[in-house]
Amino acid sequence: MYKTICFIFLALVISSLMEVYHAEGHEFVDNSKADIMAKIQELKAESNLVARNISNNTLSSWHVSRSHLYWGQNETHLLDQKDPPLASNISNAIHNLQSLSDQQNVGITDANQAVNNLDQLLDTAQLEIVGSEDQHNATIQALALVGVLNEALRDYGTAIGSKVDLTNMNNMNMSAVSGSSSGGSMPGMHVASRSVPIVNMAAYQSAQAFAGDAQEMFNNLKSIAPSSTSVYLDKAGTALNQLNQQISSKDSGNEVMLTVHMHIHPNLISAFNISAVPEFPAPVLLAMISFFGVIVFSRVFYRTWIQRI
Repeated sequence: MYKTICFIFLALVISSLMEVYHAEGHEFVDNSKADIMAKIQELKAESNLVARNISNNTLSSWHVSRSHLYWGQNETHLLDQKDPPLASNISNAIHNLQSLSDQQNVGITDANQAVNNLDQLLDTAQLEIVGSEDQHNATIQALALVGVLNEALRDYGTAIGSKVDLTNMNNMNMSAVSGSSSGGSMPGMHVASRSVPIVNMAAYQSAQAFAGDAQEMFNNLKSIAPSSTSVYLDKAGTALNQLNQQISSKDSGNEVMLTVHMHIHPNLISAFNISAVPEFPAPVLLAMISFFGVIVFSRVFYRTWIQRI
């Protein structure tokens, strides 16, 4: 009986050690209000890109299709519970913008007017859904900023044809930063400090817009954040400036990832304590399991050996 228990427990310990912990990115706390703020900002960015590219049906249509990612049935239903007429007006405004992108020879004035109308409606929607107090909460704004940054990474990856997810920290090539010439580049990534070709111009426009919006959101965040966060926000601000420069210069996906994951995210986490889980809980847990597993295994084995004697 002891032998059976011993081997079962040992098998569990070994299997736990074989588990690999994958940190796909910094884990942030969930906040529905921050999420809707990010989506509204992203929808505004895409709408403005529709107007900017109104004479190019290919580009404008791409941005219209992206806008549906940020305002769909869930967002409409959420607003409909608070203000049905406003929810209907936003849906109509988005549909009107889509109709303009499908037409030929649409004037930029008409497109800008449609976008301005939608922006005003979205501002009202954000106030009703989020509320005035939470809308000016620094922690919520920081989480909304993270959401917009993630979209910038996704679209930049699409823009350069990356084969990896730029929001996933595991895809970073650290050797490229240390200057190691033997490290090489990862699949879909490019050598550091070398301009990369853009294979999707619409996605590149979105990445630029989101990075620029993130900078504006950060400036607003810094104006309301507690003074105790200044040391971290100064570093995050420097990194945000660098991110915008990197995207403008078409730097490698690896360089862009490193700026966000190693310099922006950690400082926002330190400033506002918005990390959902400890950075590396699994290895510690596995070490504890292994330690106690060895103790139990030794005691059971010793008891069985004594009984045989």
